[in-house]
Amino acid sequence: MIKSLPIGLSVVGAVAIALLANAVSTIWARGADKLSIWLVLVVLVSPLVFLSFGLVTMRLGVTISSGTIDSLLTVTTIAMGLIIFQEWSKVSPLQYLGIGLALAGIFLMVYFPKAEV
Repeated sequence: MIKSLPIGLSVVGAVAIALLANAVSTIWARGADKLSIWLVLVVLVSPLVFLSFGLVTMRLGVTISSGTIDSLLTVTTIAMGLIIFQEWSKVSPLQYLGIGLALAGIFLMVYFPKAEV
């Protein structure tokens, strides 16, 4: 069933699960009560991150999976920090350049795969 999903949907799903885990762990870490429902959610969601990554890796291999998922996760987590957690003042112009380079790397990995010989 998992192998029948389009690979793009699998990648988006893996990134979405990892982004959810990052959001939940951020909310938990910012809270005063460290033994809260957020901790339970962190513990429940975290294994799903690795399972979804493994499912994508079965189809693409670790190099492309890691490069694509980790880069997309970095960019989406940064966007979450900027938009949801209002951390605009914490990012320098050179760091914005780094975000742009990460996006360029994703583009290059996805749209210029190695030609089959």
